[in-house]
Amino acid sequence: MRKRFLIVTIAIIAVLATVSAVSIHLMNQAENSSHMYPQSSFNESSNLSVKGVVTSIEENHKSEGYIVGSYHTFRFYIQLNITEVIWVADDHAEYIQVSTENNTVMGWDTIYVGYDNLDNPQLVVGQAVECKGYYEPRTDFEWSFRITVSPSISESYLKPQT
Repeated sequence: MRKRFLIVTIAIIAVLATVSAVSIHLMNQAENSSHMYPQSSFNESSNLSVKGVVTSIEENHKSEGYIVGSYHTFRFYIQLNITEVIWVADDHAEYIQVSTENNTVMGWDTIYVGYDNLDNPQLVVGQAVECKGYYEPRTDFEWSFRITVSPSISESYLKPQT
């Protein structure tokens, strides 16, 4: 009788452990997929446009914010050496410090581009590009200090220069 009780108890624990593990796995999958290339953006308007030379291209880059569990996975993450600051929106000019003489944004001559469009940009390292999108100059977000190119941002693009 005790042996049967022990076997039944172990079987129940095994089933519960398996169900729990599968549930946790499915919840994590759903959570991860909600951060993969969301078509919504932190902001819906462009505020910065630059030209630059591609120095690196990374696929599926995970960018984390300061809030626990806040992150965004960019489809492509591209680093540019800035060759020209073309434009900064008037309502963001006091927040986004640019130098057209030194071609810098926030004092840096390089900038990252988080590309969330579903197409594959036809880019290679060393290529000159023009980029327009939303730049977040604050440090606490997963979109901070990079230009986000997304379908939900008006006039947002990343295109090769000819």
